[in-house]
Amino acid sequence: MVVPARRASTRLPNKLLLEESGQPLLAHTLQQCLAAKLPSQVIAAVDDPDLATAARNAGAEAVLTDPNLPSGTDRMWAAAQEYPDAEFLVNVQGDEAEIEPEAIDAVCQALLDGADAVTLSAPLSAEAFKDPAAVKVVTDLNGRALYFSRAAIPYPRNASGTQPQLHIGVYGYRRETLQSFASWAPTPLEQTESLEQLRLLEHGVALRVLEWSRAFAGIDTRSDYDAFLERRRTLDSPQ
Repeated sequence: MVVPARRASTRLPNKLLLEESGQPLLAHTLQQCLAAKLPSQVIAAVDDPDLATAARNAGAEAVLTDPNLPSGTDRMWAAAQEYPDAEFLVNVQGDEAEIEPEAIDAVCQALLDGADAVTLSAPLSAEAFKDPAAVKVVTDLNGRALYFSRAAIPYPRNASGTQPQLHIGVYGYRRETLQSFASWAPTPLEQTESLEQLRLLEHGVALRVLEWSRAFAGIDTRSDYDAFLERRRTLDSPQ
């Protein structure tokens, strides 16, 4: 599996190297990934030597990639060139320090069971339904993604209808699917919503959505990081 990690961060500078918990934020994410049972390797696709050092110190492998790559998926595919025998690739963002290893294994298992591409969803709160920062996903009757949006979808004309799920940005790909995805130019809906997963749907790729019991708190701001530190202190304090 590949963890894309870039040093630049607009809202929280150098966030992946913050280590007020005792180790860099990136290390926490990688250790969760290493705790999963099904991935054979955990590789940090980084754009900075300090991130590579943090990854190796955490027990993962590291590949330096071009800092100018436009997305985590492009960084993932660049790192995959160093591992030509990898048939399946799973993408976890470097700031997902509380991702559950079991969720990673569920994505891996879906790939082993024949899915071309896989992602996760979780229950969506009423507050998040109208929040454009919360990406929503709706699926068909077989659990394949129909659409992702920052908007409140579907329109709740009938209260008894389907409910959207919160999208969790963890992805699994068969190698050939990821190769195709990386070769395609950004698509119209992708550009409209600023959601690169729509590129798959616009090219007709079946994207399986696994429902997970809860979302994982990605860390984008200082308040997110402070909340993470507080949760860590709560877990580490004697009962």
